[in-house]
Amino acid sequence: MFDIDDQRAEKIAKSFHIPAQPLVLQQLQLEQAKEDPCPLAFADVIVKDVALSASVLKTVNSPLFGLNRTVTDIKQSVMLLGTSNINTLVTFFQLEKSFSKPRSITLEKYWDLAMETANMVRIVMDHLQIESTIQAEDAYAFALFRDCGIALMAGHYDDYKEVLIEANNSPNRIFTDVEESHYQTNHAIVGYFLACAWHLPESLCQYILRHHDLSFLDSPNISEHDQTLYALIQLASNVLNKYKYLKDDPEWLLSHDKVLHFFHLSDIDYHELEEDLKDNYEVQFG
Repeated sequence: MFDIDDQRAEKIAKSFHIPAQPLVLQQLQLEQAKEDPCPLAFADVIVKDVALSASVLKTVNSPLFGLNRTVTDIKQSVMLLGTSNINTLVTFFQLEKSFSKPRSITLEKYWDLAMETANMVRIVMDHLQIESTIQAEDAYAFALFRDCGIALMAGHYDDYKEVLIEANNSPNRIFTDVEESHYQTNHAIVGYFLACAWHLPESLCQYILRHHDLSFLDSPNISEHDQTLYALIQLASNVLNKYKYLKDDPEWLLSHDKVLHFFHLSDIDYHELEEDLKDNYEVQFG
């Protein structure tokens, strides 16, 4: 796994204000840790928060989960989607709530993009038929939380908006390298500490830490599952960027060859896939 120098880690952890893990998440994680988690116990915790319950139900009934009937209460949601998926949703909405104060950038766009990426990931998985290689819930969680460090960076640095603009307009540079040149840290590292503080699964914490690491697909000690997840996020992010902004994701130029090679796609294959994915996304979420 990817390691961070202990001294640097301590400095980063002390310099950023990481919000405390909400009580509702503590309660859900205690239940999730049990040998046989009880869906009804999960639901009982969530329904105490009306706004949270409404957000969960709205997302559960979106095209993302492809349910063939409308879900009207939290107990149904947990029974149909499982405790892991519901825990991921609750964590995402609690994270959004924890960063509601004004920042150097408007975070609403970030939360929307995270959910849109999760939507695109699900569509890509269906097209590439890789459900047997990775769990959909792992991909969904990775898409939602991979950039969670951006929220912390935006609250810590007044000029972060300008740095984001620079990173998004530097296709020949790794996104986190641009951040490092300004701050000697980056949102992947900061996001890792946030994920650890909120007791997200260790594997997810590592994905967050390495999601801009272009050597990931070349590392012989990385499992096929993890490499597939990494390549999937890269591909989905680029297709979504093309759909929303009509241009490639800033890092696609650097990761393009490795991702296509991993999925055994030619450039022609990819362009055909991209058009199909954009059309499908428009039908479901446009």
